Amino acid sequence: MKPEGYVLPANESMETQVAIITPNYFQTLQIPMVKGRDFTLQDTKSSQRVVIVSETFVNRYWPNQEALGKQLNSDLTHEWFTVVGVARDSKVNGLNEKPTPFVYLPQYQIYRSTIIIIARTTGDPLTFGKTVENTIHELNADLVVFDVTTLESREQIASFPQRVAGTFVGAFGLLALVLAAVGIYGVTAFTTRQRTHEIGIRMALGANKEDILRLVLGHGFRLTLSGVGLGLAASFALTRYLGSMLLGVTSTDALTFSSVAILLCAVALFASFIPAHRAMRVDPMVALRYE
Repeated sequence: MKPEGYVLPANESMETQVAIITPNYFQTLQIPMVKGRDFTLQDTKSSQRVVIVSETFVNRYWPNQEALGKQLNSDLTHEWFTVVGVARDSKVNGLNEKPTPFVYLPQYQIYRSTIIIIARTTGDPLTFGKTVENTIHELNADLVVFDVTTLESREQIASFPQRVAGTFVGAFGLLALVLAAVGIYGVTAFTTRQRTHEIGIRMALGANKEDILRLVLGHGFRLTLSGVGLGLAASFALTRYLGSMLLGVTSTDALTFSSVAILLCAVALFASFIPAHRAMRVDPMVALRYE
């Protein structure tokens, strides 16, 4: 498709995705129209040639211009098509793809024998699909209907690599959380055991069990905060490499980072509580004799 008034630079290729659709396509897939109108039953071979373009198409080829009324020359028919609508960008080839220029042409003006029927239902889509197939065969028994599936199934197939990668990353994250808890428990237990004599002196001088609990938990919590701080800094530096695996969430999502940090702190406090509880039960006389 060649946009009106656009001079193609020597180093740029004119690659535009094209879909041939019927009226109510955007309503069925719930793609908002930004400007203009949808195709109608009056857009036939005998009427004016019309076309709908995406927002990215307008921003690339007609920036800061009114797109409605502009014309495109079709590589399919070598005719000029008038823009009657601008549609919101949508994902076509993958859930994590970047918006690309897209052009929609009316089926009633450029006929294609192979079409994809998309229907929105309120019940089981596969059951409704059988009804659609029977209706098509009533119109023409020679027509072949195949690959009847749901949009959800298509979405699962399209997101399979991301879901597999996400599963592995989640599994490694859970393993890291367990190792962090074990590590904090081990360090806290070791340092608490090394400070047994000190704890005995503190208790002999009047420290109660709550003071000992705060002492041990505070040590473990300070270690955790240091680790969380370093981990957050490293995570913010490395998230740009994970952007291609994320769907529906940014690589610097505040809720995710804060939730993980709070979870790690909670696990660390739980891991520190065991040696802290043991320190609370230390007999001061035994602790003073501890070497």
